Amino acid sequence: MKGRINFNRVVFLILLTVFMINLRGETNHKVPLFLSMVIPGGGQIYNQKYIKAGIYIAAESLFIYGALIQDQRLNDARDDIKEMKLDEILDSSQPIDNMEFLVDRYKKERNNFIWISIGTVLLSAGDAYVDSYFSEFKRDIIIQGDKLSVSPTYGGLAFTYTW
Repeated sequence: MKGRINFNRVVFLILLTVFMINLRGETNHKVPLFLSMVIPGGGQIYNQKYIKAGIYIAAESLFIYGALIQDQRLNDARDDIKEMKLDEILDSSQPIDNMEFLVDRYKKERNNFIWISIGTVLLSAGDAYVDSYFSEFKRDIIIQGDKLSVSPTYGGLAFTYTW
């Protein structure tokens, strides 16, 4: 059953997410961390940061899809090498060398996608954890009488905050 998604696991994860989101009485900072590790964008959804959740869902999905595509290419290239070795019609090893180069390339690209996916999951989890603490931090940055100004300078822009 390679390549099939277990429907029961998907339903369990969706129900777990809904349950965790409904527990939002007092903020538990470990819940968004856990949700982001299990479900792409789950911690951001828990923190009610829906745009961030969409970005993380798209990014994690893209990298996982890239890893799956490269894995499929890797398996196809390995199968082609096996077929070439079985066929004794070949006069030289040049086509096999080219295919072995492709196997190495697809393997490296697949591994890169996997590492980037892991990094994205960790970034998402860390972001959700920090956001859960910032949700309690409700202070206006600019208080009445303060002034924030932007002025052009030679090398760019200057931001000035006076209080």
